[in-house]
Amino acid sequence: MTVTIADVARHAGVSRSTVSYVLSGNRTISPDTIKHVERSIAALGYRPHAGARSIRTRRTGVIAMALPMVYGPHNQVQMPYVWAALTAAQDCGLKVLMLTDDDGEAAIRDAVAGALVDGVMLMEVQRQDPRIPLLTKLKRPAVLVGTPDDAHGLPRLDFDFALAARACAEHLYELGHTEVGYLAQSPDAFDRDVAYAFHARESVLGALESRGQRGTWAACDPAPGGVVRALDELFARQPDLSALIVYNERVLSLVIDRLAGLGARVPQDVSVIAICTDDEAERCAPPLASVSLPAEELARAAVRSLARRIEGEELPAETLLAPTLKVRASTGPRRARAAGPAPDRPLN
Repeated sequence: MTVTIADVARHAGVSRSTVSYVLSGNRTISPDTIKHVERSIAALGYRPHAGARSIRTRRTGVIAMALPMVYGPHNQVQMPYVWAALTAAQDCGLKVLMLTDDDGEAAIRDAVAGALVDGVMLMEVQRQDPRIPLLTKLKRPAVLVGTPDDAHGLPRLDFDFALAARACAEHLYELGHTEVGYLAQSPDAFDRDVAYAFHARESVLGALESRGQRGTWAACDPAPGGVVRALDELFARQPDLSALIVYNERVLSLVIDRLAGLGARVPQDVSVIAICTDDEAERCAPPLASVSLPAEELARAAVRSLARRIEGEELPAETLLAPTLKVRASTGPRRARAAGPAPDRPLN
């Protein structure tokens, strides 16, 4: 049988309006009366309506994840972030409202203006992201997952792309590679001005240049034809190219297959190091050296940070998650290295 406000009122010996005021906090009620009503609520097992609880606390227990969904292969890359965020939110006692509209500003404005959410986690951050100045005007707790050109004072969490790029460049440098190609995210990511695509590209090319390595890059569609075009473009620019850095985990097996079609074995003829999860690198044949970005931890850290921000805690302006280098059984055509798996090597 469902317990109602009337049942609580009778049990506590007060009016229904008094119980409502205790729940909503809209009237000043004596501490003794509040305690008396709360004891009756506990004794009867009454569960206040979510709306009543939110009025009292001025919170909904809901956070928004603003993540424009990209359909196609990239969607498979997004899902681990989503599941990790949902799990972390549950651990924090929060629920997640997904805002997947292409028109992200309107969705955020509606969610905040309608008092649907306590805070916003902004994903797929663009370099010039119109959602960010909107969030500052709305004055609702928010965190950014990514690094825009101007964060407008909002705390941001991201991968340490500079450290990841340095690890890739150093690994290939130790193997003796001086001609290195970079296969980047899809052209669509650059068209959408997604910040991580640009930051990764700039970090990789900068790391190669700092070591005197000659680098070139190409955006790569995650399809066989896209891989063919991208690799042909790289080899046309650098015929002596002997190594690849790949930050596009949906194309790794396609890259190995295309190189084999060109008569180039991995890693004997061309060394390949991937910026991806361990699972993706190990799934390839042969398994690839990789720099693993803690994708799921980034989503969990963002949720935890937003929960802390909602509680009024000040956050660092920037939090960068370090990658881990996994060499595995990589050898190179320039300088041989003993085969065999190597332990994970945290970077700092």
